[in-house]
Amino acid sequence: MRSHQSRSFPGVTFLIIGIFTALLIFFIRSESKISGFTILTWSALLGVREIVNCIRDPSKSAIANGNVWVLTSLLLIFVVSPSVRILSDAQLPLVFARRDTEINVNQVNSLASIAIFSVILGSRIFTENRSQKAMEMNFQSDRSFKPSLGVSILLITFWMALYFYWATSQGNPFTTIFGTRSAQRAFGVVKTNGYLVDSLYGALGVLTAWLAYSIRENNKSLTKKILPFCLLFVVPSFLQGDRSKSIFFTIVISIILTGWNRKVKKGYIILAAVLIPILVVAPRVYRQSQDQVSGIANAAFSMTNILETFTKEDTAMAPTLSILLDNLGSEIPYQYGKSYINLVAKPIPRTLWPGKPIEFDTQLMRVLFPTYAASGVGFAFSAISEPLVNFGLIGVVFFFTGIGFLNRRLLGKLINSKDSVAIFLNAWIAGFMFILIRGNLSVDFQRAVFPLVSGLSVLYFHDARARRTQKD
Repeated sequence: MRSHQSRSFPGVTFLIIGIFTALLIFFIRSESKISGFTILTWSALLGVREIVNCIRDPSKSAIANGNVWVLTSLLLIFVVSPSVRILSDAQLPLVFARRDTEINVNQVNSLASIAIFSVILGSRIFTENRSQKAMEMNFQSDRSFKPSLGVSILLITFWMALYFYWATSQGNPFTTIFGTRSAQRAFGVVKTNGYLVDSLYGALGVLTAWLAYSIRENNKSLTKKILPFCLLFVVPSFLQGDRSKSIFFTIVISIILTGWNRKVKKGYIILAAVLIPILVVAPRVYRQSQDQVSGIANAAFSMTNILETFTKEDTAMAPTLSILLDNLGSEIPYQYGKSYINLVAKPIPRTLWPGKPIEFDTQLMRVLFPTYAASGVGFAFSAISEPLVNFGLIGVVFFFTGIGFLNRRLLGKLINSKDSVAIFLNAWIAGFMFILIRGNLSVDFQRAVFPLVSGLSVLYFHDARARRTQKD
């Protein structure tokens, strides 16, 4: 019992106190920034402790825990990025010129703290309501969920046909698939139709379902055959500089490869540290490049470019959130759940529903950055913004508590069942958490929907067919 309590620290009561303290600081609106920095430091230390405890746990893989990715993303955006900007004396991007982003520092830090406390709280609510026996149960499922080969071929053909139809319709297929963002703009590549642009990743969902099956069956031969094709499908998003996709898909593949309790070797950790500039910095440099690949490798390891990853618009969610707070309740009215209608509406093409609601981020851009919105440029406001605009501070608490609970529940299912579906589902949801925190649920969920639907279809189809055959 004692070891269980130590693992559960900080407890639910302690975390609730932290949330109420952050709420109090938010409402006080003190001119001193000390209170905001103090609560953020407190929450950040707990967030780091939670991540370290997950890494040190010998019974399961830390990277399979979606809460690790949520906390990591929150810390990068609201702690590391502002700290790097302060220490390097870097100026905010020009987009924030003549905008006071310091007036709401306490409120932004309080919101970030509420999010961190709430994620840990959600995880604690799950674990403390489970019996010790249930927590330690190690049940091996008899259902392997082997993917259906026929459905796999059918779905991959369908998604690939859609993707190449879109690429050829743009006039220059090579630039459409492999070109930089600057080159695509020069050739007028249109990327507004999500069904076509993201169709490639529906096929990736099928391949990762097979990868999950190979890991479950410990079929190393099949893993070696499937893995290169999975990585190949990541290349277009990497070359296009779309890090919200390339990093997302790389994380998903990595989580699947670790299974449920495979510890990552130190050599792989060192390799990952070396590759981080390539995964994070290189796409940003490449997408703005006019000379294609030449010099990109060297630029990716440039200290200037590495620092700019934390000081430019890509991680400037704290300033955008500050500007949002200035307009919340006036220019930006509370929506009371209206933005989440897009979760249902987004899969429906606008040609079939002309009055489909405008995406949440687009709404904010048109009010807060109208000039950039008119030119098709968008900025992220972090996952804190959507529950905040819909339901206020209580929305932020419930949203992140729910995320913490969901991720811990998925991890528990993975550990207890160890079937292909659990490996596949947990990997896609956990990987999605990393990019969700930078964006918004109603805007970004489509990136995970196509792969999830495709992968689950091939896994469940074969299993359902096999069970019907057994009954007959």
